Amino acid sequence: SGCSFNGVLLNLYRNGEDALGWHSDDEAYLGVSPVIVSLSFGATRTCRFRHRLRQCHPVGVELTSGSLLLMRGQTQRYWHHCVPKRKRVHAARINLTFRWVHTNINTTQ
Repeated sequence: SGCSFNGVLLNLYRNGEDALGWHSDDEAYLGVSPVIVSLSFGATRTCRFRHRLRQCHPVGVELTSGSLLLMRGQTQRYWHHCVPKRKRVHAARINLTFRWVHTNINTTQ
């Protein structure tokens, strides 16, 4: 990615019943234009994106084992993303999301 990171989150999706709802990684401690790198291992799952302002159909990206998804620029400002439930997925998936956490930002304002 050409980026540096100082934090990583590990998520375990035990099967297709485990999911992640619509959200953006836009917390103040991630900065104005955060870079998020998502690295997946295990079962293939779909990451869906929908624009926050425009009324358009969500777009899906299949995250296979070993895939790397790079979200940068204005992605978190203008797009939500999720990993929906999938009844036919019976295997586990591990996802690592790398990010730069700014420790000098006041989040109490």
